[in-house]
Amino acid sequence: MKRLLLIAMLCMVPLPSLTLKIGISNHESNPTSTLPPTTTDLPTTTIAASSDTASSISPFPEVASTSGNIFPPRPRATEAPATSTTSAPKAEVQPQNATETPGHPLILGENPQYYCSCDLQSSKCDLNCCCDRDCPPETRRVFDCHSNSDVPLLQSRLEDFQYTHGLPTCQINDGWLCVFRSNTKPAKTPSLIADFDASHYRRWPDLLEAYETDSAAQAPSPESHYKFRQALQLLQSEGKQLTTFDLPTAYEGPHCQLKQPIRHLQPMSSNCLMRNSFQLQQSLWSILNLTVTHEVLPKPHDRDEREGAGLPIEVCPKGDDGKFHCLERENDTQLDILAEKVEIQVTHNFTNIIGVKVLIEGAPLAGDDNEPRWLHYKVNFIAQNESYAKPTSSPLGYLPGSPVIISRILPQNNSEEQKQLSYFNAPQNFEDFHWLPLLTRKSREMSCQSTLDQKEVLRLGVDIIKQCQLHQVAPLLQENANHTDYCESLQSGIWSQLLPHNCSSLEEVGQVFASQLGRPQPEKWLPLQLHYPEKPNETPPSVLGVYDDVQQSLTCRNMFLSVRYEFHVADLALLDGAAPHQRVLESARLVLGHRHDLEFDASEQQVALPLSVSAMFYQLERRALSQASVVSTTNHILLFAILAALQFEFH
Repeated sequence: MKRLLLIAMLCMVPLPSLTLKIGISNHESNPTSTLPPTTTDLPTTTIAASSDTASSISPFPEVASTSGNIFPPRPRATEAPATSTTSAPKAEVQPQNATETPGHPLILGENPQYYCSCDLQSSKCDLNCCCDRDCPPETRRVFDCHSNSDVPLLQSRLEDFQYTHGLPTCQINDGWLCVFRSNTKPAKTPSLIADFDASHYRRWPDLLEAYETDSAAQAPSPESHYKFRQALQLLQSEGKQLTTFDLPTAYEGPHCQLKQPIRHLQPMSSNCLMRNSFQLQQSLWSILNLTVTHEVLPKPHDRDEREGAGLPIEVCPKGDDGKFHCLERENDTQLDILAEKVEIQVTHNFTNIIGVKVLIEGAPLAGDDNEPRWLHYKVNFIAQNESYAKPTSSPLGYLPGSPVIISRILPQNNSEEQKQLSYFNAPQNFEDFHWLPLLTRKSREMSCQSTLDQKEVLRLGVDIIKQCQLHQVAPLLQENANHTDYCESLQSGIWSQLLPHNCSSLEEVGQVFASQLGRPQPEKWLPLQLHYPEKPNETPPSVLGVYDDVQQSLTCRNMFLSVRYEFHVADLALLDGAAPHQRVLESARLVLGHRHDLEFDASEQQVALPLSVSAMFYQLERRALSQASVVSTTNHILLFAILAALQFEFH
């Protein structure tokens, strides 16, 4: 029985080792030997390691040990001999849970170490983003660089803690499980700040600033430009009175009972539910009359100026040709149009207003005038001479819920040319959609609708399934007709709904790539791999049309009606040595659904085919945690079995 108890105690001792992290020492016995430079070739994401990881200082005193010492050795302080330290060469290490992907010779370009958390658009100045390198220097006077509107970053996360060993030292607790010597780098103590600047922190406002003084020296100087979020000013043409450009807005309901001013460089939108068509017209006419009697000031009003020059507000309704035509300014502007959308477009150069347009889009004349109607307001700010901005989803890695970016290889004249992605090298006349569109259907119907809407695209981390019905004209059943051509054209129409944009066959899927980062870089793209579950090593069978003369029917064999997108996402603690907590795509593939045989009857005039698209995002870290839990559960079951056997022996 004593032997069984001893075995049970020994089985219980190693169990806590599953949760321990034991580091590997980089110390070499021969300090004069040199290490060859080691680099890890990673075609995907690489993180540069610190150069001083090899030379670490132990936080415990040196211990003199002899051959007669027992374990654990008792610490006895001695003078540490002077040792020469050698610096290890820099090495590139692969982050945990990152998988290697094959490299593809697409296009290489410069990749500067630049990261700005608010720079969401490439080659375009983001509003109120002080670190954006695309913004001109004069924007520093307009932007609010000390604003607290941004969401603060998490200052403490579990993976940010600097774990040392998790066990007590032998100097404190001299037992079986204690640390005798550690070569882990000690935590760096931040140095004391000699000059502390509180301007970057939240402070109580100065309550006496609101009181006006009669002193001319303390009078505020006139502003020569608008500040960020400052309300735009309107000047009445006759009475020279100042007011703001207010738009209706809703609060805790669909009805707009309040008004909110338009503020500089701050886009806004408002959706108002009107009781009937008459209230909708009254709301529109109030804005149109304001455009006649008032002008927009290009800069804030200066009291010392006698006459302030304002900018007229142009009214541009949408015509039948789909274009907006601006009207001449009149004393009374009342359009006989039932508006549905009103967009106020403000052109600026970041400091001053250059022009304002009111774009009006009418609604279809249908239904009763007493029915409730929606009126949508929108305010957009457009910079003067603004360049085309490539689509991006984040400053660097993907943000949760941001669209997944894809691109295609441009057509090549010969096979010797280097492959180039349309995202970086597309010509001006080349139309491409860099998002992954999903199935869309018409409102209140199940029929599929082909639209390229940015709102209906695949977003990172959003598992989704979409369904719709593709309506097609039934085939003309003739005995001598080529029915296979009809089945192939039908499958091509299905692929145009299920596959990425401009893909009508499975062969074109091999030209599609997905960006690993939300801000695409030339060397970080993944191919969209095609997977056929029935026979992974073979290609899907060809479509075949079979006509049955007896049944008067046509059967299209080997038809696909559904696909599934699968993405593996890794959450890196540090990317490119500067950006913390970034989500990166590790793999992307397109999985084909089941094969179907579609049978068409001669009596049918129109057929409806059910289509389905689904997408799943898998976290690599979650998979690792689940495997660790399985190992831990197995060891606990083994322990309980041993204890049960011991209890049975005692009885």
